[in-house]
Amino acid sequence: MKKNLTRIVLTLIFVALAIYFLIPTYTDYSLSKELKGKTGQDSIDFIDKNGEKLRNAREKRIKLGLDLKGGMYVVLDVDIIKLLEDLAKKKDETLTAVLNETKEATKGNDEAIFTTFKSKLQAKGLTLKSYYGDIRDEEKDVDKKLKDEIDGALDRAVEIVRNRVDQYGVAEPQIQKIGGSRIIVELPGISNQEEVRKLLQGTALLEFKLLKDPNSISKVLEQINSVVVGKLDSSSTSDSLKMKSIKNDSLTSKTSLSSSDTTKTKNQTAGKNKADSTKSKNNLKDTTKLKKDSLKTKKDSTSLADTTNKSPADTNKQMSEEEYKAKFPFISLLIAMQGGDIAVLDENKEKVERMLSREDVKNIIPSDMVFSWKNKADVDQKSGVKFWILFPVKKDAELTGKVITNARANIDPNNNTPVVSMEMNSEGAADWSRITGSNIGKRIAIVLDNAVFSAPVVRNKISGGNSQIEGMANSQEAKLLEIVLKAGALPAPVKIIEERSIGPSLGEDSIKAGIFSSVAALILVALFMIVYYRMGGTVADLALLVNVLFILGIMAAFKATLTVPGIAGLILTLGMAVDTNVLIFERIREELATGKPLKTALEVGYKKAFSAILDSHVTSIITAFILYGFGTGPIQGFAVTLLAGLVANLFTAIVITHFIFDIMLEKGKEVSFG
Repeated sequence: MKKNLTRIVLTLIFVALAIYFLIPTYTDYSLSKELKGKTGQDSIDFIDKNGEKLRNAREKRIKLGLDLKGGMYVVLDVDIIKLLEDLAKKKDETLTAVLNETKEATKGNDEAIFTTFKSKLQAKGLTLKSYYGDIRDEEKDVDKKLKDEIDGALDRAVEIVRNRVDQYGVAEPQIQKIGGSRIIVELPGISNQEEVRKLLQGTALLEFKLLKDPNSISKVLEQINSVVVGKLDSSSTSDSLKMKSIKNDSLTSKTSLSSSDTTKTKNQTAGKNKADSTKSKNNLKDTTKLKKDSLKTKKDSTSLADTTNKSPADTNKQMSEEEYKAKFPFISLLIAMQGGDIAVLDENKEKVERMLSREDVKNIIPSDMVFSWKNKADVDQKSGVKFWILFPVKKDAELTGKVITNARANIDPNNNTPVVSMEMNSEGAADWSRITGSNIGKRIAIVLDNAVFSAPVVRNKISGGNSQIEGMANSQEAKLLEIVLKAGALPAPVKIIEERSIGPSLGEDSIKAGIFSSVAALILVALFMIVYYRMGGTVADLALLVNVLFILGIMAAFKATLTVPGIAGLILTLGMAVDTNVLIFERIREELATGKPLKTALEVGYKKAFSAILDSHVTSIITAFILYGFGTGPIQGFAVTLLAGLVANLFTAIVITHFIFDIMLEKGKEVSFG
């Protein structure tokens, strides 16, 4: 028993870890099943009560692939030919002919578009410089520039698609680039093909919108809260309802929604942000970068407003948290951030969206104002709390992205920080000069498809159409802003070249068929092992059950996606697990046939079978890695379960069955191998 203590402890640890990682999958299944049986207000109450638990479980569970869950599979093609046509500095019949020839020659081979285009130009005695360069440009420089533009067009298309899918509310979408011009989009749970076409093929809308004045926002928030409560509360005036700011000296103290604090706040904001200011080509400053380490913990930041109600009935009376949330159900979900931004904790975002989508709430929001979320959540570096910024912006845009001719992410040599330079055409430059000149000190949101990517402060009038935006957290954020700004300049059209719709019923049928086949395979294999190898087969079957637990636990730990091919991989690994035990048992039987005692035959059998088992598993693992690295979709799903199964096989066959046999022999139990 003592010599096997390490093996026993390791096995118990791995079993406990597997169960731990599988708990979210079980939690999600049970909660989702309970939610399906509820409708109307019951479902809303259930989500309010279990929303956070459900979100956490769905984030950590074993994901179901499109073939199991149902949804849409779409292949998008970025029109590189159209992009090359738009980028040309001069156009003639020869270029048009070459582009048409390239289009015909590369049908079904998206990776060779640019190479084919160059070769066809050269066949006519022309170079890239002839159409895309200047006199002083080198051919290799023009070549690199065009490749960068093509890569950038693909990146922009991916970002636009991801932004739209995120706003559409698709759970666990898969978006990936393949080849030189194509994007695969998997949308689980979506079946409306017409909506998906509009969502993915619509022209990207880049807009510059002014943020609304804080004074008007305070009144709107009060009215929304009153509507959500169900009655107009005379005590909820702008003098009594105040948003609680985060208590930290590093934050701007724009704590009140009332007009009395507005002037002070503007002055403080200007002073606090001085270190981050931009110069015009230095005229815009990104203030959406928050000092995240100053965000309070989840427990402390659930309330946004001042907990003291100054109505005559409640003067000097401190309300409890429950009373406060009941009186201010909307305001209590908000957090005051630096510069006056409004934030919402990740677990409260769905509640806020639900409140803002109510028809009675929409009716009291001014017709010239809309609420737009930041494109992605921020995370507090200290507490790990995830939160979203909610921007109140003017409904009508001051300017659209059509006027942008270029955008570049660079490093400012003066302070070694990331910046984004933005250039506009003559028409845009004139409008931009007027807009910035009349809105100095105000913030302009950069909005792509209704999601705010940045909200810079205008420092002074910008003439000439050249602007520089500072304040990004890192170069990746600057690159993303460059991609967004370029979405309004020279966009390459995106078209759907393949789409498949999988109904939820088909997904459910696949799940049932997969479960049935797995269980049937497990039972048949188990029966064979018991009949043929007797006690040895029974122990192998026990290890087989542990093996399945380990495979699912590994998949849950790495947040893998289970697909129909994945289920096939699972069944294959069950067969390989049995094969591993067969190798060991046959070696043991050979040793027993030579007259060796059972204990010696057991040790020799495991030792001599190990090399063959290791060789077969290592070669299979290498193959699985290759399948995962070069495959897509179903092939990757198969490779994931195969990898997990091979690793689990080695442990269960070599370690678990071995120490079980040792313990049985120590206790004098009879062990037979058929």
